[in-house]
Amino acid sequence: MIQTDKLAYFSQLAIKALLYEVTLTPKPGLVDGANNGSHTDMTLTTFVDSTLALAPHFQRYLELGYSHHQKEPQELFELLRQEGILAEKSMFEATQGINTHKGVNFSFALLLGSTGAYLAQHPELLDNPSSFSAENSQAICQAIIPMTSHLIEMDLGDLQSKTELTYGEKLYLNYGIKGPRGEASQGYPSIGEKALPYLRQLAKTEMSSHEQQLRLLLFLMTFVEDANVIHRGSIEDMYQVQAESQALLKKNNTYEQIVCALEDYNCSMVKRNLSPGGSADLLALTFYFAFLEKLI
Repeated sequence: MIQTDKLAYFSQLAIKALLYEVTLTPKPGLVDGANNGSHTDMTLTTFVDSTLALAPHFQRYLELGYSHHQKEPQELFELLRQEGILAEKSMFEATQGINTHKGVNFSFALLLGSTGAYLAQHPELLDNPSSFSAENSQAICQAIIPMTSHLIEMDLGDLQSKTELTYGEKLYLNYGIKGPRGEASQGYPSIGEKALPYLRQLAKTEMSSHEQQLRLLLFLMTFVEDANVIHRGSIEDMYQVQAESQALLKKNNTYEQIVCALEDYNCSMVKRNLSPGGSADLLALTFYFAFLEKLI
């Protein structure tokens, strides 16, 4: 029997993660509570509308994982993918065709599906979610590997013979960048091996939660192969953003300094029409586990 009410706790944290990401201010080149960054087609309310449209699907991802945890991993993946298509349709209906959450919806389908399957095997966490640990986070991410091991070959394996390529396919063909598919097929190492350990260290300090979240975003921007930045600019722009983010992270030691630096950096990113949407997606995904682990 599906524990719908108990699973709702986890889907609500995923929704909360999306809302925390979009309202985090200031963010360079991204929609936030102060401005729309480099985006002319979306606002804060666009993201709120999209998030609410995704909410029932997030619950469904958990329920699919929970009720089908004994299926072969790739069978579960297909069920999640089918629900993900419905979620994407709901998103586009809510935003009048604007792509706010397509990438992060793909990742949350996998992470929430994996969470549901993990909870079915560890029911004690359903009864006592406050006992959620770093080991649980890692196990949920690792369980995605067998679900998605076929993705790169299936989606990106025979591009030479295709006459029309998607933007993601062009990125892979030209630069070897695998995007969300690559993260998924490796068990989200950017989250489990980088972002979460970084945030766990920050959480041990006296730094405010707001400053921790701003620094976490900048940290992600130092290494994420951000397809959004490349799409709006070039591969060289992506490398430049990584270097600039590294410099900002090292240079600004106080809360006031990091806020001022990010406000200035937003102006720079807007002038160049750049937006680190890939980093923003990974920020939201990291927030989900941070809420579970009580880091935020």
